[in-house]
Amino acid sequence: MSMEENKSGLILENARTPEQKALMQKIVQDGVCPFCAEHFKTYHPKPILKETTYWFFTENMSPYAGTKYHFIFVYKLSHITKPSDIAPEAFADLFALINAVIEEYKIPGGAFFMRFGDTQYNGSSVEHLHSQLIMGDADAPGHEPVRVKLG
Repeated sequence: MSMEENKSGLILENARTPEQKALMQKIVQDGVCPFCAEHFKTYHPKPILKETTYWFFTENMSPYAGTKYHFIFVYKLSHITKPSDIAPEAFADLFALINAVIEEYKIPGGAFFMRFGDTQYNGSSVEHLHSQLIMGDADAPGHEPVRVKLG
């Protein structure tokens, strides 16, 4: 499917679960970006846990295997795909939110990353600026390291 046919900015090949792919197919048919503010609550099955001036904070609907926590932070003011499109205040807001989440959930260690731009290079399933905070469930019996596709 070409980008002209897929106006949603979703990359079905990067879906990780059958449920995620099925929802993405519906969104592609609807022709909208599921991470844009006017559509986010319609398509994201998890509740927004916190909202700031610039970001939605929620659980990832398809958490990576082996995570105890897998959160996403979605830029909400407009549809953008790269960090250079946001103001410095948005970065400050994001990092304040991340620090609050780390404190609230008592996360002793984890990973934070932001996917941006062309999904051919970043491995994302959604072409809308967002970032992720994950913590592996290292205390779980038989825990395996978390595998993240980046690029």
